[in-house]
Amino acid sequence: MSDTDGRADGRRGFADLLLDLRVHAGLSQEELADRAGLSVRTIRELEAGRVARPRKDSVRLLGKALGLQDSEASSFLAAAGHGTAVRPVISVAAPAPTGLRWRGTRPIPDGLVGREQELLELESLLRQNRLVTLVGPGGVGKTELALAAADRFSGADTTVVVVDLTTVQRDAAVPSAILDAFGTAPGTSDLDDVLSGRRPGDLVIVEDNAEHVLDGVATVANRMVRNFPGIGVLVTSRIPLGLPDEVVRRVAVLGVPANDKDFAEIAASPAVEMFCRRVARVRPGFVLTEENAPTVARLCRRLDGLPLALELAAARAGSLSVEMILAALDDRFRLLSGPRRFGAPHQRTLADTIAWSVDALSDAARQLLYRASVLGSPFTLDAVAGVCTGEPIDAADVSMLLAELVDKSLLQPVHEFEQLYGARYKLLETIREHAYAGLSSQGEDLTEFRDRTVAWCSTYVQGLEGAWSSPDRDRRYRAAHANSAVFEVALERAAELGQWDVAARIVLGFRIAWQYQASVAESGIRWATVCAENVPDEEVSGRLLAIAGRLSSLTGDVRGARRYYGQARQLIPGETEMGLVARGGWVSSGSHLLDTQSLAEIPRLVEDARKHGDVQRSATVQATCGLALLRWGRLPEAKELLLAWEAALVNPGVYPDEIAYMALSRVELELGNLSEARRWASLARDSQASDDPERTKVAGCMAMVEYHEGRYDEAQALLDEADADIRGHRGYFDYLVMLYRSRLARHAGDVEQARLCIRDAVSRLLAEGRVVYLLEVLPEAVAVLHRLGKSAAGDALCGQLLAWQRSMDPPMLPTAWAVLQESCESASMADGWPEPDPAAAVLRLANDVLSDLS
Repeated sequence: MSDTDGRADGRRGFADLLLDLRVHAGLSQEELADRAGLSVRTIRELEAGRVARPRKDSVRLLGKALGLQDSEASSFLAAAGHGTAVRPVISVAAPAPTGLRWRGTRPIPDGLVGREQELLELESLLRQNRLVTLVGPGGVGKTELALAAADRFSGADTTVVVVDLTTVQRDAAVPSAILDAFGTAPGTSDLDDVLSGRRPGDLVIVEDNAEHVLDGVATVANRMVRNFPGIGVLVTSRIPLGLPDEVVRRVAVLGVPANDKDFAEIAASPAVEMFCRRVARVRPGFVLTEENAPTVARLCRRLDGLPLALELAAARAGSLSVEMILAALDDRFRLLSGPRRFGAPHQRTLADTIAWSVDALSDAARQLLYRASVLGSPFTLDAVAGVCTGEPIDAADVSMLLAELVDKSLLQPVHEFEQLYGARYKLLETIREHAYAGLSSQGEDLTEFRDRTVAWCSTYVQGLEGAWSSPDRDRRYRAAHANSAVFEVALERAAELGQWDVAARIVLGFRIAWQYQASVAESGIRWATVCAENVPDEEVSGRLLAIAGRLSSLTGDVRGARRYYGQARQLIPGETEMGLVARGGWVSSGSHLLDTQSLAEIPRLVEDARKHGDVQRSATVQATCGLALLRWGRLPEAKELLLAWEAALVNPGVYPDEIAYMALSRVELELGNLSEARRWASLARDSQASDDPERTKVAGCMAMVEYHEGRYDEAQALLDEADADIRGHRGYFDYLVMLYRSRLARHAGDVEQARLCIRDAVSRLLAEGRVVYLLEVLPEAVAVLHRLGKSAAGDALCGQLLAWQRSMDPPMLPTAWAVLQESCESASMADGWPEPDPAAAVLRLANDVLSDLS
């Protein structure tokens, strides 16, 4: 070989090494030139091998810019001809030392939070499939997940090549970008040369940010997986490639806390964990505490758990408190405009990230996105077709346009309860604000489509008239509930315009749909009471207050329910349908509060319902009164009224109701008829939809039967499921779940678990005002106190309860009385009974025992 050839090989060796180290560091030529203080042209010439012997000073500057240490810097100088040692050139074609077979951006060591399950699934997919595409909205973390998965998948003999497609402008340039990532000099190789001869698992190509050159990426990816069996391809994009061999996985936002009160739940949230980690980078020592947890939880929910938004918000914590960041989110795009200095240009601010996707939409899809921003989230196809159509959106094209928005990761399908509610969609709050701003910029469009929402909801509730007595009432009310966010928007607009009669009609028509989910019932209470204050008609006001009473009872505010029902029964004629509802609710809430007036009202209420109500209303009132009598221990009278309800089921317009079935099951259980109790409990379960928030109570009912039949494992499984529903705010709280969890824990010898359960039951019943149920829970508290070794406190409470049972009304139910008798061997009856105020007496005992259990 001639000297000339040797110098050429040396130039090529240093050029390859420089290129490899730059790509390995994740730097562009411009960024490396800036760091080293050299010109971009110098970098370009060196990497092309056109410099015979690079200047030593320049090589040192490059080594420093690349972060090379002593031995690495010496080898780098030697490769440039300024020493004797020659570092081997690292290339994909020639296997490199373990740990160096990676070209392009490396994963950040702590870049992933809360993605372990997705990472495991993705690693498995890469082992089983040749082409996997990660799809999701901008800023959701597709790149970091892909890099981490490739890193975990790759072994000592696997090469990973990361192709950043951000700056690629044309589909035809995709192959060249891949070759550049491999480090081949322009014009020296084609893609087939680089890809040929690979064994399975030898090479993984990550094609990042593919959405703007989708056709080019799809063409090359299809060619790779069809012609080169040794290659795996992992793509990140906001849009799927649409290839037959493609496996698509949507990357979701990070989980956010469902509430801002449960510290353990907040701390377990991946979004919270990521935010706190990032804040600690700019504010050392920052940790999640009981004090800041509610603010952090609200902030993470406002940011949808979107990793880019969390990262940008956390970057502001160096100069702003978390409270200030949360308050500034009303103008989130200004707040989250930096100072991110890395990543693709369109991902350095939140606004740029979303605009990148929105600008790529067709005009019709963009307008649909803008208009859908007024609907709230989630919403249905019907709502979009009813509100958002008009030039350039044809009603016949709505489903197709929604599919386009989903495909491009701007709209999220809601899969929970899809079988019951049908297709629903939601906009991340960040995307919604961007779209809302777009609509606001279009003259009068914002006003027009907000007004359209009011008109559509007004028309919709007219179609719900008579739904309660129809055989498909659940389907119709569920369909309405699926658009509860849209109705919220309509009510806000009607209130803003002072159209209180319109708002009242919407509330009255929508009242049943609010009951389908505990978390939205609060909205119904607010709107019912606000409208009641503003409508001029007293009877309409009374009907609205009756709705507020019903929803308050469901959400656990018994005192509020009693107040609203009491006001309503003064405003509505007692023989009308809503008058009977208000009176029944007043009786029911009063039975919780140990109000003897409520008990006295029952005979007259039942008589009026039978005389003035239709068959359906009469049956409902009798069931309500039967349940109130059950709470007071009047078991035969309760059973009579509940069976009258059951007998009415043969009539058109009267349909099974799980609450009445559960009441019948409880009556039979207290009477000792376990087979009948099981039959009624099974009917309650069979009549209930899976999305019904009352399902927690059905589970508690079934668990009681299993427990009293000695089937403890079956009871425990039912209670665990119900407890998860309650904690996840998917179901209404049920004290029986906590009561029987305590009994099972005692049975298993887990006294601490029993203490926690019974303490939570007492605490919650005190907060809700359901005083009558404390008479079932306090005997269990006696048993728990004895097991905890607090015999004096247990005997004192037992003595008080023995005195209650002898002198007060209502008596304890048989199952509670049995527990008390088992725990009272050493107790004696307390003096000072009867007491004048039954409710006050029970509340005093409950507060005392709460202190003993804490």
